[in-house]
Amino acid sequence: MQLPCYGTKRVPHSSQRIILASVFSSSLGVGLIFGFQPPLIALALSRAGISNLLIGAVIAATLISVILFGPLYPYAIARFGLKRCIVAGIGTASMILILMPAWPSVSVWFGLRFASGCALGLSWIASEVWMNSVSSKESRGAVMGIYGTIFSIGIITGPILLEFTGTRGWQPFAIGALCLALTLLPVILLRKAVGEAQESTSQHGLMGALKAAPVVMLAAIVAGLVESADLSLLPLYGMHAGFGERAALLLVTVFMAGNVVLQVPIGLLADRFGRRFMLGICALLSGIGPLLLQPLIHVPELLWPLLFVWGGTLYAFYSQGVALLGEEFPAAELPGANTVFVMVYCLGGAIGPTLGGLAMDSWPRAGLPSLLSAAALILLAGLMAARRQTL
Repeated sequence: MQLPCYGTKRVPHSSQRIILASVFSSSLGVGLIFGFQPPLIALALSRAGISNLLIGAVIAATLISVILFGPLYPYAIARFGLKRCIVAGIGTASMILILMPAWPSVSVWFGLRFASGCALGLSWIASEVWMNSVSSKESRGAVMGIYGTIFSIGIITGPILLEFTGTRGWQPFAIGALCLALTLLPVILLRKAVGEAQESTSQHGLMGALKAAPVVMLAAIVAGLVESADLSLLPLYGMHAGFGERAALLLVTVFMAGNVVLQVPIGLLADRFGRRFMLGICALLSGIGPLLLQPLIHVPELLWPLLFVWGGTLYAFYSQGVALLGEEFPAAELPGANTVFVMVYCLGGAIGPTLGGLAMDSWPRAGLPSLLSAAALILLAGLMAARRQTL
């Protein structure tokens, strides 16, 4: 199998900016749906009397589809190109979202969520490959920081949009699909998909990508695990600590605010001091942060800054991990490497809430913080081991 090499040497600086702005727009849409669709589906199915287990299965279908169909994405990118994959992925997901209220049943919605996840996964990976391809080595960390910020803004905007659309009838599904489609317009309007295939090289197998950059893939699975566990269980942890429901949800809000604000500064520092170095700093801070959660849980003046910094450093695992892909893999191998990265990230996202819940059941006060801290410190240990091997 020959994959196209998405080189950057012939791409003018002005074209790079246009491409990045367009791909950032579509990434905002993907983030929006990731934040919009799960609570909409959960509330709609809950009103129908569906069990929490089945609701969780329907929501998890998206991650499952990316893991299962991930090996096909590099072939699709090679066959159709980056722009077409982004357009097809988001366009398909928009149409699926509109169709959902026509068949409000668990089995149908599981299938539609599965298909939507497969489509969005293709757009997700193609977007990251394109961003890496047109970014220079000197700016890649900042570019991925901006990407992480925009994606997170989309996720945060999703629940806010539900406040205006409501969660009943066709309206939220139609408006969500329209918003998703609108974020695709800048990509569609690109006159020419600059950065198309310039030469071809052989692709290593997906397992080859895993073996070639184990630390980068470790960052992916740790990112998926801790992010999903935090978003799912941090409010529950707060309520167990005596917080009311709204105050417990505020824990996640502040946590996500750190992600939005700190990704670009972390990316700029990564460009200056090295991505592995900054990833190690973030892993260290994310290992310390959870351990301070319990002693500071009732000290607001310290708790909120802790959550803000912890959230920002934690989400850098993903954004700077993607930047490292562009640094460590030739351009022709980026589709395969990025696919493995996203698959591993989704695997971590699928197991994170389960492990976190088990930790909380086994050790109510310290189980979740211990798990989150241990995961971050494992990443730090992996980075240190890799550094010793290169010395």
